[in-house]
Amino acid sequence: MRGAIARWSLIFGMGFALACSKEEPPSPAPAAAPMPPPPAAPPSAADAAVKPKMVANPDGLSLADRIAKRQAADKKLATELASEEQKRLLAYDKGKLPLHKETFAAIKKYRAAFDKAKTKDDVEKIRNAQQKAIEATAKKMATIDPKGGNSNVTTDYDVMLNALANDYPDALEASFGGDKQALTEQTAELDKRSKKIEDWLTELKSAKK
Repeated sequence: MRGAIARWSLIFGMGFALACSKEEPPSPAPAAAPMPPPPAAPPSAADAAVKPKMVANPDGLSLADRIAKRQAADKKLATELASEEQKRLLAYDKGKLPLHKETFAAIKKYRAAFDKAKTKDDVEKIRNAQQKAIEATAKKMATIDPKGGNSNVTTDYDVMLNALANDYPDALEASFGGDKQALTEQTAELDKRSKKIEDWLTELKSAKK
């Protein structure tokens, strides 16, 4: 009896030991995360050196030729615009010719009177005698172009009348004291504007209506 029990104990022990020796297989390792794609390679020096193809000019002209062509076109347009403006001014002033003649004749008379002065006292006498006449001429002159921008010489008339009322006699008096600079400048300015007016009046007389 004891021998049978011993045999069953031995068998049971061996079975238990064999069962314990069988371990569960290890769980599989988690899958590795996918690798990011490699960064794009920078352009090579050869690629960077490649220049875009130049598109040929449709007109076949070089840059210098195109600049010259544009400048010629601009100059032509400016000439045409100046010609149109000249015609416009001529047409306007032609209709005011009697007033132009009267105004310029008065200006020449006032200046000639001052040029006869020999002393400072002479200048003052002439200045006082002509003051009201110069003012009256200025008012009549303003009727030539009341709105402005239509006459070619009303600005010249205005400058000359103001000079004959103030700066020109002042310069004459200074010249009698030995200072000739102001008179030289005033004379040059009046001569320049007189020439412009004379040329314009000549052109008005010959212009067609």
